[in-house]
Amino acid sequence: MTASAPPLLETWLEPANSSCWSAVRHRRRNYSPEKAYGNAKLENILFTKELHRRYHEQGISAAAFHPGLVATNFARDTTSWWRYTYHTPFKRLFTIAPEKGAVGLIWLAEGVPGTTWQSGTYYQSNKPARSSPRADDPALAVQLWDRSEALLAA
Repeated sequence: MTASAPPLLETWLEPANSSCWSAVRHRRRNYSPEKAYGNAKLENILFTKELHRRYHEQGISAAAFHPGLVATNFARDTTSWWRYTYHTPFKRLFTIAPEKGAVGLIWLAEGVPGTTWQSGTYYQSNKPARSSPRADDPALAVQLWDRSEALLAA
């Protein structure tokens, strides 16, 4: 990645705060689609921040963003209550078109890291956004990174 100019990684977050780490942890406990999804989104933010910490000085910029509640096939085959938000007539009350959800991705891709947006930051509506306090835990980000490396090496 450091050979491309300029290197950029964007993490797309759906409306909560998928990773192998969540899947591994949830196999050992009572599985909840909502909890697994929320943990996966938290992990996306942690990954983005740790990638920034490790590689920003080498020229890699990373940002995470929340596109909003986008009308997709998300939750189509689940027993989760989310299927009612995404796959009933009520979805028009809560979701936005995919084109509107892509605005943040386009803003990041067309923008200039360090000028338009800051690397290592989580965005919503093209502005820095608040997330779970756990997303600001550097030790948790390192733990996720190390566990991800171990899973990939296995």
